[in-house]
Amino acid sequence: MKNSLELGLIGNCHIGALIDEYAEFVWFCLPRFDGDPVFCSLLNEHPDREGSGYCAIELLDMVERKQFYLANTAVLVTRLTDQHGAVIEITDFAPRFHQYGRVFMPIMVIRQIRRIQGTPRICIRIRPTYEYGSNSCS
Repeated sequence: MKNSLELGLIGNCHIGALIDEYAEFVWFCLPRFDGDPVFCSLLNEHPDREGSGYCAIELLDMVERKQFYLANTAVLVTRLTDQHGAVIEITDFAPRFHQYGRVFMPIMVIRQIRRIQGTPRICIRIRPTYEYGSNSCS
């Protein structure tokens, strides 16, 4: 169990998501802040590879993790290292930009996974829920 409230927040003033230091979405409501959580493992933690309500990028044999924001931004970076020295970097943000004289805040998050060094092995697991975590979408 990872019980920690050391969480990163990304958002664009329309949506928001909480991401833990393992690069897992633990809380994300759609289509608004007060909407039904699609990912809600913050409240109902799941055993490894089981359960629902999460979106995880797992680095196999992970030994080190670091999470930080890019300077003066709401862009969250999570860096994971495995026991063989392979490193990946996961960058998460919710876009917000000016278009046609207005501020546009799409209902989306951008998640970029980059290999920094070595040959990392990753597993991506997406287990969304609806009705406040009581039903699994899969």
